[in-house]
Amino acid sequence: MRPEAQVHYLSRHTFDPSDSAVAAKAIIEAEMAHRMDLVHQLAVRLSALEATITAVDIARHAAIEAGWTEAQLLELGLGAVENSPSAGRRVARPDDVVVEPAVEAEAESLAG
Repeated sequence: MRPEAQVHYLSRHTFDPSDSAVAAKAIIEAEMAHRMDLVHQLAVRLSALEATITAVDIARHAAIEAGWTEAQLLELGLGAVENSPSAGRRVARPDDVVVEPAVEAEAESLAG
């Protein structure tokens, strides 16, 4: 134990101030790691959502080019996705959307 170790006035146990600092740092680092993990999960899911919305829009436009009307698609329950360009809104970062090759191939197969 270091010479500056003191008796805690409530517990009557001795403690080392640097041990408290190490423990506090561990708590803060664990909380920050948890928060960073949550932000990462959100970013991954938003990226997947944007790719999915793009794939839905591609399939939707393919259906319209094949002769379906907006009214018919709405009647079938296939309205535009709320955040999609075809719904009149822009996707948050349309230039950054990466459509997975499998999703794009599936959308192209629906078009042709």
